[in-house]
Amino acid sequence: MKHLNIPSLSGRFRFGKLALICLAALVACKKDKPAPPADSCPDPDTARITYNGYVANTMRQHCTSCHSGSSPSGGVALDSYQNVRRSAEQGTWYQVMLNGSMPPSGRLDDCTLSRLKRWVETGYPE
Repeated sequence: MKHLNIPSLSGRFRFGKLALICLAALVACKKDKPAPPADSCPDPDTARITYNGYVANTMRQHCTSCHSGSSPSGGVALDSYQNVRRSAEQGTWYQVMLNGSMPPSGRLDDCTLSRLKRWVETGYPE
């Protein structure tokens, strides 16, 4: 009995395996989040972070829907410089954001957390 020798089939098979590996690599890369632009989060040690320039907006976006008004959640109001500073001075404000227990929508990104930490470290500039 003669064996069929089909060289083009084995070549196609190798090419198919290579194409499949490349396709899998491309799909895997697409699932990754794109890296943020280098200047989208300047080094918090060199950026001047202030309440009015950064912290207030972050509080409005993530906190004041629950932590404001006459009956703020947990008795913690975060709707003014004085209230946020008081909470930050007590030490829990940053920790609950760092450990992800606040806000309820999920942990803040590392850039935001770095900026908020820098605001505390520089003495809560208004």
